[in-house]
Amino acid sequence: MIFEHLSEDVRAFADANIGFVDSAVDRIVPPAEEGETDPLAVTVETFSEWIVDQTQFVGDIPAIAGMECTDNLMAFVERKLFTLNTGHLITAYLGVLAGHETIKDSIEDEAIRADVTAAMQESGEVLIRRYGFDADAHGAYIQKILGRFANPYLRDEVDRVGRQPIRKLSPQDRLIKPLNGTLEYGLPNGHLLKGIAAAFLYKNDDDPQAVELQAMFAEQGFEKTLAHYSELNVDSEIVTLAHEAYLALK
Repeated sequence: MIFEHLSEDVRAFADANIGFVDSAVDRIVPPAEEGETDPLAVTVETFSEWIVDQTQFVGDIPAIAGMECTDNLMAFVERKLFTLNTGHLITAYLGVLAGHETIKDSIEDEAIRADVTAAMQESGEVLIRRYGFDADAHGAYIQKILGRFANPYLRDEVDRVGRQPIRKLSPQDRLIKPLNGTLEYGLPNGHLLKGIAAAFLYKNDDDPQAVELQAMFAEQGFEKTLAHYSELNVDSEIVTLAHEAYLALK
C-alpha cells in the first residue's frame, strides 16, 4: 500500500534499501484503571516477547534491545496464538460460568486451571508436531503463561478477554485453528472442544458479537451456528462432539 504512493525512482530505492518486517508481540495489556484520565497511562506485565522475521530485513539487522530474530515467524505466531490466546480465552469463558470477575480469580480456581492447562497441552501437541518444539520446553512455556494469568498486579476482567466471540470462533483464530490442528495430526481435543462450547454460553449485552452469536444460536441451533462461523462441516463428527461438549457444560 505504501508503494502505491511512490514514484518509480523512490520505489526502486525502497526495494533496494527498505524492509517491511513482520513481528509477533506477546504482552498482556489490560485497559487503564477506572477513573484514569491520563491517555498515556498504561499498565503492562513485566513479561514481554518480541520476535521478528529476520528474512525480511534489507541489509544488516540492527541490534535492538528485546528483539529476537527467527527465520520461521509463523512457528512463534502460532505458539502465542495456541497457548497464550487460547488459554486466556478459555480461562475467561470458564471463569464467566463459574462467576469469577477476573482472569486471576478464574485461573486460581483449580477446576478451571486443570481444564485450561489440558487445553493448552492439546494445542501444544499440534505445535510440537508441526514445528518441532521441544516438549519439555513447551511444557515450561505453558506453566509460565499460567503464572502470568495469576499476576496479582493486573486486573484483567473476564468480560474484556471474552469479547468478540465470533472473531474468536473464526477458522484462523485461537479456538478453531488449534482444533483443526488436532484433527490434522489425529490428536486429543476434548478440552479445546469444552472451550468452544463455553463460547456459546458467553452472554454480554454490551458486546455486539456476543449478541449476534446468541441470536443466531437461538434461531439456528448449536451445530449450524458453529459451522457458520468456524467453517467446520456442519455434518462432521467434530461439530457433533462440540455440541455434546456444550450439552455437558450447560
